[in-house]
Amino acid sequence: MRNFYFLLASVALSHQLTAQTVTPHPQPTDRLLVKLAPLTLFDPSTSALLLGAEFRPVPRVGLELDYGFRFTPLHLFNWNIKKENMRYQKFKAEARFYFPRTEQKQWYVAAEGFYVPEEYDLNKGNFYRNGEFRAYERAHIEKTIDGGALKAGMMRRLGQRFWVDAALGLGFRRIETQYTTQNERAGDYLYDAPEQNFLSKTPDPGVQRKVHPALALRLAYTLLRR
Repeated sequence: MRNFYFLLASVALSHQLTAQTVTPHPQPTDRLLVKLAPLTLFDPSTSALLLGAEFRPVPRVGLELDYGFRFTPLHLFNWNIKKENMRYQKFKAEARFYFPRTEQKQWYVAAEGFYVPEEYDLNKGNFYRNGEFRAYERAHIEKTIDGGALKAGMMRRLGQRFWVDAALGLGFRRIETQYTTQNERAGDYLYDAPEQNFLSKTPDPGVQRKVHPALALRLAYTLLRR
């Protein structure tokens, strides 16, 4: 009988040791990450160096802020030939919810908001105001773009602390354009200078609302874990 109890105790101890061996250790949470959006460097209209930081107060929630400033050496095409004294910035805020993750992948859904103020000068252009064709010798343009989108994305591990972060979504944007003109007059369709390249065309004065396709690609680095 004593040998039987000793056998039971040995089996129980062995089972406990085995369970401790196979029980996975909790994965560390990436608490603070810094990010770079490489595609914005090549934007032919508003190329920028867009940097961001994501903070995760709890493992399933991420809060991100991005800021971008004008950076033109790497843009692929120059669509802004006629735009002088061009200045702009990019601001973006995002809230994320992460699904249960693996060591290599983190899926999430997110809501983002963005704001892009832009201003520049144009010579000898034209626009429509209240259905009337107008022309000017020179104009100062102030344009703001703001809006939001819902996205789904995935972070994929590239190394011990490096990630690639890709997302796709859809939303809306609002574009408000204001002109301050010099020598404005009624336009002549035959003699007045044509507008800029249609790819960089300045919107007519007023407010426009458009569908906003949200495509994001970022490289991330984990600064802090817990």
